Amino acid sequence: MNYPFSIPSLPETPQCSPNQLIQLASKLPDATISIPSVDKILEAIEQGKDDQVSPLDWVYCIHAKAQWDQQNLDRSRKTSAAIWKVAIYNSWLQHQLLWRLAIYYGDWQEQVLAQSLAESFDIFANSDLVSHLLTVQIIRAFCSIQAGIELAKIACEQRINRTELLNIIKEDLPNWIPLFSNFIEDITPYFTTIRSPNQQQVRWLLSCLDEMSESQQIKAVNHLLTNVSNDIASNHSLLVDWLRNNYINGDNWYKLSEPARRRLRELIGGINYGDFQKLVNLILNNLNLQKFESNQLCRRRDFWADYSNRFERLRILLPMASQIAIASQTQGNLDLLEDDGSDPTEVCIFDFGEWFVIEFFRGRGSETRLFPKNSRNEQIFFGESRLSVKRIRCMGGDKHDHVYLWQVQEFSPTWLKNHGILPNPNTQPSRKPTADQLQERENKLERWKREIEYLEREARAYV
Repeated sequence: MNYPFSIPSLPETPQCSPNQLIQLASKLPDATISIPSVDKILEAIEQGKDDQVSPLDWVYCIHAKAQWDQQNLDRSRKTSAAIWKVAIYNSWLQHQLLWRLAIYYGDWQEQVLAQSLAESFDIFANSDLVSHLLTVQIIRAFCSIQAGIELAKIACEQRINRTELLNIIKEDLPNWIPLFSNFIEDITPYFTTIRSPNQQQVRWLLSCLDEMSESQQIKAVNHLLTNVSNDIASNHSLLVDWLRNNYINGDNWYKLSEPARRRLRELIGGINYGDFQKLVNLILNNLNLQKFESNQLCRRRDFWADYSNRFERLRILLPMASQIAIASQTQGNLDLLEDDGSDPTEVCIFDFGEWFVIEFFRGRGSETRLFPKNSRNEQIFFGESRLSVKRIRCMGGDKHDHVYLWQVQEFSPTWLKNHGILPNPNTQPSRKPTADQLQERENKLERWKREIEYLEREARAYV
């Protein structure tokens, strides 16, 4: 075979006979290595001469301490406590002991450290000089019954995920022990025990979720969704947004358990309904509305509260006057509703999964419209910036009135149910109207039908 480079020649291996090696060894001076006994090292500690104990002596002492303890049961704990007291001021010894103690608790390999040294760790850990050290806190977590939860708590307090934690302690502790790999499963169980998490703790949780494998993340999100409180969700839209972006659509949605999927819908719906409710309240408090207009808005706010679990998305469109009046008191995006000569009204677009619900707040007509969720309607209602009352009405869709008794069970709720839009569980149906009430509604409904036909003709002519 031809090589593109030359192969260097190697020198011949020298031939040495055993007799020559024996002769060479016989000429070396005698040398002895003296390793003191454990008793000698302990004696040095008792005499305050621990600074004279060499690193090699300490290695031997740590290794031989378990066997020494068996022969000195009455002194095992006391002498181990003395060694830990030296370690408070001896960083080299400290490192040796903590490294072995981490293995002892992480892998339960008792041979790496005497049991008496492991059980005397608190003597060292309770010292004000070292108790704050991250390595000490981690080993204390190893000693606890719920080691994974305690490790998660430390990571949360430090605002670091598992990878960052391992990078910090890699010089001080063996990061290959199983507890470091497994505690990631305790991230969400720990987080859900926090009574009122702050923004930094939520960001820590999301950082941990992002570094997990797919199977780990699915398991963690399932636990999170079935244990997280309503207060956490309503106070931290960042968390809900992450869940929405990663789990509301696509394959991940179907990998969640049914209780988790139901809870996610509730959380997202609760956030969106809260925005809708806040908008209605701002309009009521800041616009000079007539009494019947205020009543209209209050009834809409209360009616849609029964459907809050189903709100997947919300878009708010405001006429210029409303936007000027309330914009300084709101957060998030409020889009401008173009002026096309229609009566002033605010418009909310609700995404209910398979349907878009368009709610006109006030003005003539003041209807609810229903459109199927398809790519064209998706682009129009949530993609385009230029929308007006007439343009929406010109699109048609199924519609429902807001005249007298519209919100009782026989009318709007039944209309929504026929399209697969159901209220929240345990929603109580309204009382059945009397015959006189039904007749009054019928009279007003006829006037509304004539009015909405006129408005739709006007919209078609405009567009």
